[in-house]
Amino acid sequence: MHDSDHSLDTIVGKRQSFLESLEKNSKDKCELETDLDISRSTVDRGIRELSNAGLVTSTNSDYQLTLAGRTALTAAQQYHRRLQEIDSGRDLLSTLPSGIDIADVFLDGASYAQASPEIPDRIIRYLFDSIESADVFRGVSPVALAGYLDEFYAVTTANGTIVKHVVDEDVVETLLAAPELRSGFIKQAQHDRVSLLSGDISFNYGVWIVDDIEAGIVFYTDTGVRGIIINDSDAAIQWAHNQWESVMADATSIHQSTPQVANSEISGDSRMENTVSSTEDIDVDSNLETNSNTETTDKTGAQTEQTAESDSASPHEDQTTQADTETSEFQDNSGS
Repeated sequence: MHDSDHSLDTIVGKRQSFLESLEKNSKDKCELETDLDISRSTVDRGIRELSNAGLVTSTNSDYQLTLAGRTALTAAQQYHRRLQEIDSGRDLLSTLPSGIDIADVFLDGASYAQASPEIPDRIIRYLFDSIESADVFRGVSPVALAGYLDEFYAVTTANGTIVKHVVDEDVVETLLAAPELRSGFIKQAQHDRVSLLSGDISFNYGVWIVDDIEAGIVFYTDTGVRGIIINDSDAAIQWAHNQWESVMADATSIHQSTPQVANSEISGDSRMENTVSSTEDIDVDSNLETNSNTETTDKTGAQTEQTAESDSASPHEDQTTQADTETSEFQDNSGS
């Protein structure tokens, strides 16, 4: 017999069923024969190999796991569980760049969803389901799926969610420059619970965190969303926080990062939109400008602080929120 046949991984892999049978209770050979539905000769060989490896020990005629046996079994079970998780997400993971900086802790225990060619928009529901009942939503969006801006706004504001969203600076400019998208983006950013920032996002996937109890990553294609990974483990949420904070460190409010000319144009749009919808939108601009890095929960205070400045600077911040959130999950399904 080769040395490799005596290695721990070989023995555990070959005799894992024995270890699992003895995991909770000791058994004699007859019980093992019945429990595993194998021949007596196979039981004899298995017990001999496990005993020689120090994984089981005998008391009278009963066999039980040693500490090494229990530890080896746990390691084997974790290994196989991890492989099953990878297998469930293999179709998605195999399409991503090999050098992508997704930590293993985020993949451990994660749930995967990949867009279907037949119904590509269905995957967006995973994002909306995750955030629709959130108290606080944090997001990073390197791209924006323009077709979902209005729906994202409706989902995040319907239940009083506080939104803190960093959108890539190029995306902000694109949204502000598109007549068909600008007014909706401005309206979203004017909301008193929405804080929009722009920044240079170095990674090419979106990240979101919901109430510190769940985090997600969204991957894009040239025409929409490739797939989504969601995880609720503490380690995964901490990793997502680290990604979000790395972008927040150099992010600026939309008011500060957007050219003054664009601000003036947005102010005009904002006034027009407010005459149709509500005066709340205008007041929110000022709140977003002064509290881009904190949650805005006092709408009345935001309205009192508003000055003529909010008229000229507010809309930019609006545009980023919606683009942001959608960015974290979609790449531009509206165009496809």
